[in-house]
Amino acid sequence: MKISGQVAVVTGASSGIGAVVCRELAARGARVAMLSRKADALERARREMGDPGKRCRTFACDVGNREAVQRTMKKVAGTLGAPSILVNNAGVAAYSAFAAMDPAEIERMVRTNLLGAILCARAVLPAMRAARRGVIVNTGSIAGLVPVPHMSVYAATKWGVTGLSESLNAELSRDGIHVGVVCPFFVDTPLVLREEKRGGRSFPHAFTLKPETVARAVIDVITKERDLIVLPRSLGPVAAAQMSTGPMLRWALRRTASIFKPRPAPRGKAL
Repeated sequence: MKISGQVAVVTGASSGIGAVVCRELAARGARVAMLSRKADALERARREMGDPGKRCRTFACDVGNREAVQRTMKKVAGTLGAPSILVNNAGVAAYSAFAAMDPAEIERMVRTNLLGAILCARAVLPAMRAARRGVIVNTGSIAGLVPVPHMSVYAATKWGVTGLSESLNAELSRDGIHVGVVCPFFVDTPLVLREEKRGGRSFPHAFTLKPETVARAVIDVITKERDLIVLPRSLGPVAAAQMSTGPMLRWALRRTASIFKPRPAPRGKAL
């Protein structure tokens, strides 16, 4: 799809990957709706873009809330026009032992990462079907392709995002709608830095990506109708081989999982 002149909705747009995707889409001539829960953070991100920010509008929205999503998408359509591009990027993570996770945190992660993508896709689908064109890009993760110990709930949501993307791509192709997913390794964003601090360990930084790299992949899904992009590209064969090497991979993970076990927070110290 040609980006210029399109209306694009980007969730999780206040920082990291989402903010960079908004900037790149606006620079290519799209009218961009920036969605996130915090209005002040959204507006700050929009101003920091410079000239591309003039083509963006901000909308505070909790993507895990069905009524909020429906209400916000109506505002977007009334302000900018019907969206033909949706980038489901909103996400939260937790680097934690499964048994130690707060149930409220688990629910929030599932609502934001998976239910949010579902609700936003359903909200833009009628207009895309009527126009018989549209692109939906979901931000997945390498954790949505291969097992990741100590991030089990996050991994579960991202496996869900991958399955949603692949299934919708097949289901909606005859309606002129393309659905793709970008699955990066760890990205240098506030989200990852926060989880490293909380877990007391650093993630493997040999493969750490810049948000700009992921944003370019999102643009490729939109303009070239790519189905699935794994980043860095060198990990593509690892993801592709996961099914055939599953038993060996699980054996290795069982023996190395303790290496990356989060350290407990000091007693009495808030996270």
